[in-house]
Amino acid sequence: MPRLLPFTCLAAVLLAHLAQAQEAYDGVSRRKEVPDASVPVMTRPPELLQSVPPEFPEQAREAGASGEVTLRLTIGPTGKVEQAEVVGPAGNGFDEAAVAAALQFVFRPAEIDGKPGAVQIEYTQHFTWAAPAEAVDAGPPPPPMAVLSGQLLQKGNRHPIPAAMVQVADGGVAVESDAEGRFTLEAPAGEVTITAQGSSHLPFEATETLVAGERLEVKYYLAPKSIGLYETTVHGERERTEVSRVTLKREELTKVPGAFGDPLRVLQSLPGVARAPFGLGLLLVRGSSPNDTGVYFDGIQLPLLYHFGGGPSVVNPELVDRIDFYPGGFGAEYGRAIGGLVDVAPRDVALDGLVHASAKVDLIDAAAYLSVPILPGLSVSVSGRRSYIDALLGLVLRGTTLVSPAYYDYQGKLDYRPPGSKHAVGLFVFGSFDELKVVIGRGSTTSAEINTQQGFLRVEGYWSYRDDRATNKLQLFGGTNNTSFGISVLRFDGNDVVAGLRERFDYRIDDHFTFRGGLDVTMTRASQQSYFPRPADYRTFPGEQPVPELVTQSAEHEIFAYAEWAELQLKAGPLKLIPGLRAEQYRLDGNWKTGFHPRLTTRLDFGEENHRFSVKGSIGLYQQNPSAQLLAANPKLELEQAFQASLGAEWDVTTDINIDVTGFYNRRFDLGQRVNQVTTQDDGTVTRLLADNVGLGRAYGLEVFIRRKITEHFFGWLAYTLSWSEERRHGDSTYHWSAFDQRHILSAVAQYKFGNGWEVGARFRLTTGTPSTPIIDATFDADTESYRPINGEAGSVRLGTFHQLDVRVDKTWLFSKWSLGVYVDIQNVYNATNAEFLTNDYRYRTQGIVAGLPFLPVIGIKGTY
Repeated sequence: MPRLLPFTCLAAVLLAHLAQAQEAYDGVSRRKEVPDASVPVMTRPPELLQSVPPEFPEQAREAGASGEVTLRLTIGPTGKVEQAEVVGPAGNGFDEAAVAAALQFVFRPAEIDGKPGAVQIEYTQHFTWAAPAEAVDAGPPPPPMAVLSGQLLQKGNRHPIPAAMVQVADGGVAVESDAEGRFTLEAPAGEVTITAQGSSHLPFEATETLVAGERLEVKYYLAPKSIGLYETTVHGERERTEVSRVTLKREELTKVPGAFGDPLRVLQSLPGVARAPFGLGLLLVRGSSPNDTGVYFDGIQLPLLYHFGGGPSVVNPELVDRIDFYPGGFGAEYGRAIGGLVDVAPRDVALDGLVHASAKVDLIDAAAYLSVPILPGLSVSVSGRRSYIDALLGLVLRGTTLVSPAYYDYQGKLDYRPPGSKHAVGLFVFGSFDELKVVIGRGSTTSAEINTQQGFLRVEGYWSYRDDRATNKLQLFGGTNNTSFGISVLRFDGNDVVAGLRERFDYRIDDHFTFRGGLDVTMTRASQQSYFPRPADYRTFPGEQPVPELVTQSAEHEIFAYAEWAELQLKAGPLKLIPGLRAEQYRLDGNWKTGFHPRLTTRLDFGEENHRFSVKGSIGLYQQNPSAQLLAANPKLELEQAFQASLGAEWDVTTDINIDVTGFYNRRFDLGQRVNQVTTQDDGTVTRLLADNVGLGRAYGLEVFIRRKITEHFFGWLAYTLSWSEERRHGDSTYHWSAFDQRHILSAVAQYKFGNGWEVGARFRLTTGTPSTPIIDATFDADTESYRPINGEAGSVRLGTFHQLDVRVDKTWLFSKWSLGVYVDIQNVYNATNAEFLTNDYRYRTQGIVAGLPFLPVIGIKGTY
């Protein structure tokens, strides 16, 4: 028993303290925030809108007494005082007078988790007695008063205007608008003039008629001092980890001249990207082929990037918020690409609780976007685009027949982020369809039959979680890919069914260590069919046209790609080190292939934020699957590989100017290529090999990127790339220039807003011509009665230097709730003749050029709500 005595005393003390704590807690009227998300949180306190002065009690007047009464007021969800309880009495009739007055108060209701709710507050009413003064002429009585309450919004986009001054024009008391642009002031009843002005907005004036004792709600739309200036608010700079990453925001993505408002076309003006012929939608990154760069939209890899015929990207610009471009050296999260990588972030929808919409029409296509909040935290957006150039050509063509692209794309997004919750869920649907159409002009006798189509559909569901230390995003997706190419009886059809999963988990262990990891799984069932005529095995009579026999070939493949990846970020003072590993398993029709791809990124920062100098480097292995066409020729192809390394420096000269210089080396190997070899199998059988991993490639060079970040009036950049891109096959002794090698690539972009609705931009490009193989002679083939060329050294000559200036002019008009814009986007302003290909006469004695796009203006109009 003595041993238990200390414990008994300790328990008694603890129980006493717990009882005191509970009593103290019961007496507190304010709720303490706790981590449990289920506990309601006051998101806006009540605001007194109308008070009634209490009657001074006769008993206190006779006694010459003063006092103060403390009340506990219960304010209902409508703003009315439902109960007034005296908690600090004063006697002398003060208590009753204070309660009677308080029950007539009117409040703006408090909000609990974003919704009006009931709360309790303490309120102290003061009573001060003063001896009656001698009667004097007090003059006329004060005018009756009224209450004016409202909100200040920016003209054109309805953004709230905080910290603006609102007052009666003849010298009334000025009040300041809050973070949501709301204000409340008292003004004399009758006709009054109200003025409002923000630091960045023009003075506003309105005349209102106020009724004594009543309240008037208004909304005022203020015009900015400079119409349509760029938004410069920074919501947090993203941490710099990769060696080469260019992030372009929405306002930069839609205004670059020559891109026709297409965000993904802007990538062709960035360092490391070669110019594509005829303005085609190709990404030629650091000497690699177009198929070597991966494009992700909301974390899901797209099967194609651009519409037919050099058309716009398959993603509607209205649903793009940001693009991250990695010319190389990207982290372990991404794979299945041995060139660069593009990560497109979709636009957040209806975060401000307003309906937003836009519509655009130009000479090529029309697009629309709508974003609607449904409930607090629940929003939906839809967008779409449709071309009609084929219809316009049909109206103007005379006596000729052309092939024209026709396309449409669509996106729908549903997001649910419960207020105060750490979780979010959503559904995302997007797709695209292209078709080549034969347009027959009036009076034309030429006809053709083309069956060429491509398209895809993706449906994604996601769940995300975020707290102070951890973030997680899980995505499940599925869809189809469809391709059809055909002319007359020749035809190829491909149909894929795709399903997959992506998981990313981030955890900040402490200030020095952060772990990132995840899964990347894709399953594809691919079916292919080809139709072609069997060659006739007999000689026909003159004038006889044999009916070819159609041969059908079918193939089906099951493709499974599974990857785990992990990174550990280590920070020690100015040093940042990120080792990572991606393990990839790949199966095609039962044939397994495995690869382990280590990657390392390091960065050393000196100086302060916005005046920082950094040295950075990366090294790593990358892989991708061979193309579907090569796999159809040889299902046993191995994975294509690449070794990438880069070293560079970055300097923030000022807050707005950044200089980035990076050297790179990219060696590609085991590239799948077409071959025609006869091989002997292990069992002695002889087969013909149509594709094999015999390709080798290398690219190296230097990238310089000088960028003026977006400010109120201006943004722009200068991108220069010096590069060498070579390739060869196994067994060859020397490399030769690749088809897309361009030694010098220069792009200069400048965009300026004058502030009165006018905006002008220009883009200038200068690139070295691509390699070409010369024809040095020709021989006559008597059997075919045609000339056969004799080629010189492959890639030993180049086309002429490419140069082109593009200009875009925008004009915007602001209305209270919407804006209207008109633009002219002119490609090749001075109509430069740039050679894209060389042509020869039938004897290969004279040579000409096939020129690129000429002077091409595109006029459009866009309305935004």
